[in-house]
Formats: sequence, C-alpha cells, structure tokens
Amino acid sequence: MSTRFAWPLVALGALVLFAAGCGSSGGTFEDHTQGLPFVFGYDKGLEAAKAQGKPTMMFVTTTWCGWCKKLARENFTDPRIKGLLKNFVLVIVDGDKEKEGKARLKADQGYPHIVFLSRSGEKVAECVGYRPVDKFTPIVQEAVQRVGGK
Repeated sequence: MSTRFAWPLVALGALVLFAAGCGSSGGTFEDHTQGLPFVFGYDKGLEAAKAQGKPTMMFVTTTWCGWCKKLARENFTDPRIKGLLKNFVLVIVDGDKEKEGKARLKADQGYPHIVFLSRSGEKVAECVGYRPVDKFTPIVQEAVQRVGGK
C-alpha cells in the first residue's frame, strides 16, 4: 500500500479511537455522581426535595460531557464541598433528554450547568461551566447561606 493511501486510513483510525474515548462512560452518569446520592430526573428531584423539605442542586449535564466529569471528579470528592452539599437534594438533569427541565432551569448556556434552588423553587445560585474547587466552593457556600443551611 502506498503512503498516499495509508495516511487517510491512519487519520480515520485515529478519529475512531478519539470518538470512542469521548464516550468512555458507556452512557451512564457514574462519573458525574462520585458516589453521592443523586436523584435522576428533574421531576423526580423536585418530588424528592419536597418530600424531604430540602432545597435542590440541579446538575444539568450529559453522559458525554468531559468538563462535567472533571467538575464532578474534582469537586464532589472534596470533603468541604461534600459537607456543604448535604444541605441539598442532588439531582442529575440529562441535558440531552430532559429538554423541558433544562428549559425551566434556563440552563441553555452549555455544560456543566448547576442551578441551586430554594425549597420554594427559586434560583438562589448558579454555576455555568467548569470551576475548580477554589472557584466552586464559594458558589456552594452562597447557595447554602441563601437557603439557610449549615
């Protein structure tokens, strides 16, 4: 085979391998939850929050979002953030499938998009895009303060 025909095949192979790596989670949200007790679905999350009398943290994401996984991996494993998140019912909103929930949250600016809601459903804080621990912590602290948490 001549090199003229080999390079396109090499490029195609690299593209296939890259695409396979982008969806490495297998279509699940395991990388997003980091072992935290998330409820899956906008409506189910609101129901759980009402039943528990707690505010919510809505994590609008997708199975394929690399920045969402990075945010979760770094922030949801941090002991201080984990403690703050105990004030909320944690909810995964699938941005690919839950268009209505995403619209209600006005979460149309990309992923990750995290919206903190009070017990009455008012938006009290928001994080649009990836944030490292030192930038995400103050957002969560603000949300906790606004909902009267600890």
